[in-house]
Amino acid sequence: MKERNPIWNSVGLLIGVLIAILAIVRGRWQLPLLILAVSVWALWVVYSLVVLPRKGKAGYKRHGKKTADIDRTMAEMVLRHVNYRITDRLKTAYPNARWEWLMRDPALFVVQGGTGRIRVYGVPKYDYADITVDQSGKLSCSFISMTPVERLAEQSEPPNRQEQDPQAWYDVHAEKILEQLTSDLNSRGNNSLLLKEDGSVIACYGEDEGETRKGVLSRLPPKANWGALAELIEQDGLTATVRDSCIAVTW
Repeated sequence: MKERNPIWNSVGLLIGVLIAILAIVRGRWQLPLLILAVSVWALWVVYSLVVLPRKGKAGYKRHGKKTADIDRTMAEMVLRHVNYRITDRLKTAYPNARWEWLMRDPALFVVQGGTGRIRVYGVPKYDYADITVDQSGKLSCSFISMTPVERLAEQSEPPNRQEQDPQAWYDVHAEKILEQLTSDLNSRGNNSLLLKEDGSVIACYGEDEGETRKGVLSRLPPKANWGALAELIEQDGLTATVRDSCIAVTW
């Protein structure tokens, strides 16, 4: 049932009051009482049309402010959750790692997603890391080193022969590339690839079709670390098997 406008309801009340005054009051008081009744009704109409709507808007604004406060609290809770995930990721490879955000409002960043930079401490060879949070909630970490050019020239051992930490290598050189390659291959019916020691990524199409090179990673860590590397790959939902000359990845 449609609700009636309260102003129209008051018109009936006004008419009833006017009739009552005309029927009961006689003499010189009749006209002033009629004018008073109409004046009171007019003031009530103005109050209903002007004052009450403004109060309603003010209450809505106050409610909106409370909602914003709640949203901010939720963003801070999400930020703390992401902070713990980043800390766990760093300490898996570097137990003494510490870090801090290099942005003004990290809470807004973790809610909206994207890539943000952090400053890392206690992580040998690296000064910063880029943290990526996608819309599905997946978090990835890419380490960044700000080594001066003159120091690079002083290195006595080529980078591809230096000791490589599996976690750091995977985060920086392999995780995003493997995610893109497996998604692409899976969309076209393939379910496996090989990671060669020199960094070559080979797609396997079966015994009759052979193999096709799909990309190149940085040279893999030493074979002694391939088992740990396979465990990191499996944490992303893939299956990794260590072989003599490669790591076989399936999904």
